[in-house]
Amino acid sequence: MPELSTDLIITAPAEQIWEVIGRRFDRIGDWATAIIHSTAIPDAPAAADSALPIAAAATDAPVAGRVCQTGIRLVPQVTETLIAYDDANRTLTYQASGMPPFVTLARNTWTVTAIDAHRSRVSLRARFDTRGLLGLLGRWAILTQTRRSSRHLTEDLRHYLQTGQPSPRKQRQQRRAAARITTR
Repeated sequence: MPELSTDLIITAPAEQIWEVIGRRFDRIGDWATAIIHSTAIPDAPAAADSALPIAAAATDAPVAGRVCQTGIRLVPQVTETLIAYDDANRTLTYQASGMPPFVTLARNTWTVTAIDAHRSRVSLRARFDTRGLLGLLGRWAILTQTRRSSRHLTEDLRHYLQTGQPSPRKQRQQRRAAARITTR
């Protein structure tokens, strides 16, 4: 299946971006409009020959992964488990579960690279494999949604890095979610 790839150029030091994307991986719901809410998943069960959880032993990551509420009917909640994490090279790979049955693989790699002291490249490489006719139709719908939300991702991340606050779009989303909770 084809790979979806995006490169974002952001006016911020690579280390500052990595702090948000990598070290606070579980907090994407704080700033990305595509994710209504996110929380860390508990560490994976301990491996038989190790006292460390499998995910932490394999990745050295600050968390094993995250659970994201997406607001997308087809995929309202997804668990993204880190399968590779390299703090020194500012790169991580996660794999999604909780996808519809026609999805056979949903994996994404993010890499942050310094261009100079004040600008960085954030590279996203996603692989999304499906099976069957339903998979073909579902992939089209999910990829269309992903392309649209990736445009917002750039704006959301830039705003968050520059101001320390969620983008106006994300703030509106948070206010709507809070209003729904108080009216229940």
